[in-house]
Amino acid sequence: MSKSKQEMKNHILSFGRNKKDEKPISSSEVTRDLFSNIWKEHLDEVRTMAGEIQSEKLASIKKHGKKILLKDTEKSVQLSLLKNK
Repeated sequence: MSKSKQEMKNHILSFGRNKKDEKPISSSEVTRDLFSNIWKEHLDEVRTMAGEIQSEKLASIKKHGKKILLKDTEKSVQLSLLKNK
């Protein structure tokens, strides 16, 4: 099951906007939602898209509550959508 980059981007942004609270979303949480039982195979794709979203200044990436660059970790990250975007 493949998703285009645009589908992943739209899903990540929509997922973040639809959260009831303002807590960050997890890249693994989004990946599980997109790819269900084969999500681990696609985690890197979603992380890469999270990095692109960060570079477009639509969100910030955090690990343990601190802003980081995607290249600084290989694990699941937290994505916080930026206001007014």
